[in-house]
This record gives sequence, C-alpha cells and structure tokens, in this order.
Amino acid sequence: MNRPWLLGALLASLALNVFIGGAFAGAHLADRRAEARAERERAAGSAPRLRGDPLAAAVRALPPESQAAWRAEGPAFVREHAPKAREARRLAREALTGFGAEPFDADRTLDTLRRARALEQEGRLAMDARMVRFAATLPREQREAFGDALARPRGLGRAPQGASERPR
Repeated sequence: MNRPWLLGALLASLALNVFIGGAFAGAHLADRRAEARAERERAAGSAPRLRGDPLAAAVRALPPESQAAWRAEGPAFVREHAPKAREARRLAREALTGFGAEPFDADRTLDTLRRARALEQEGRLAMDARMVRFAATLPREQREAFGDALARPRGLGRAPQGASERPR
C-alpha cells in the first residue's frame, strides 16, 4: 500500500473513531442529565416528568416509606387481578383475529368484546379502589401530592392549566 492511501485510511479510521466516541459520550451525558433532572424534581417534591405510567410517577412522588407501603401491596393485588387481565386480553385478541372468519358472526364477536371490556373494567375499578384505600393511609400533604401526580396529563410533563391556583 503506498503512502497516500495509507494516510487516507488512517484519517478515515480516526474520523470514524471520533464519531463513535462522540456518540457514546453524548448518550452517556444525556442519561446523566435526565437522571439529574429527575432527582431535582424529586427533591423539589414533584414527580419526575415521565411519559409512561402516571401511577408509577405518582408513587415516585411519595417519600420512600410510602413507596415501600404501596409496593408491599402489589404482589397480592397482581395475584388476584392478573388472571382476569390476561383473560380480557385473550378474549379481545380472539374477537379481533376472528374478523376474517366466514361466516362472520358479528353478534358473537361483539359479545366476546363485551366480556373482555367487562373484565378490563373490573381490573380498573379494583385499581381505583386500591389507590383510594392507599391514599386514605397517607398524611394530607402526601395524599395531595399523590392525587396531583395522578391527575397530571399523560405525556406532557406539566400540570394542567390552573392547577397551581387550586384552593387549599
């Protein structure tokens, strides 16, 4: 290999390594900034701005001992309600995948979807009851923070308009 080709290959390799190193460093810094922002929000008493589950964000807005109390109730709740949720998903999937059947029985499909939605509603009501019973065990300030975090619009990361003006 002659000298100009060798120099070109060396420079291309160097550029590629710098690019890859920059990508790793950027990803690392972005993670650290997100963690620092979540920690600042936690320290300020607000839930981290997450686009995911509002219930998880509401639990994270509580002090560690209250978080532990919520999580301690989780396994029993899951054991009781997970089978119904799985059955609801199975029924809905069965109904929706049956759309291509001939002859198509619309009434039967609708009944299957009604059963699936009824099971889902049962699970939602059970979770609502769990949240209300848990909130009843919290001091007023924690209960308010829990409720405010649950009421936050999903995915926006900010409080609804007028939320800061609520009566105390």
